Amino acid sequence: MRIFFRIFTVSILFVICGCSALKDRMKAVIEYKQYEVGAEHPDEIKQWLDQVRSTGEEDRYFILQDPDEEEGYMYSYVYRKGSSDYEVSLIYDPSDQSSTEKIHVTGRNNDPSNEKFVKIKSIKNGESTLFIFSDESLKNRLIN
Repeated sequence: MRIFFRIFTVSILFVICGCSALKDRMKAVIEYKQYEVGAEHPDEIKQWLDQVRSTGEEDRYFILQDPDEEEGYMYSYVYRKGSSDYEVSLIYDPSDQSSTEKIHVTGRNNDPSNEKFVKIKSIKNGESTLFIFSDESLKNRLIN
């Protein structure tokens, strides 16, 4: 009986540690921050923003990816003309190891006088991350 109890205890510890490690990994998967369009940024970002602002169409999303900014991470910059707020959501199925991570981005609060863009940090993995751009928030899409 003691052996069974020890095996059971060790098994529970493995499950708890595994869940904790997954939770820590998921915290590192995605991080995002909004920026004012006119704020100081590296030249590459400024040039990209200038180009998409001058040639971009209303309600169209633009993305610039920089895999080299920090080892192990991918930085993606997303801009939607007129958007002053963004909703960014991670879609990940831990039970499906072959599943690609998906990042859902919704540009909200259209206000051309207060445009912003978003910088998204995600883990760089062997597979590419799929970006989903939508006019509808993920919460609304899941409810309907």
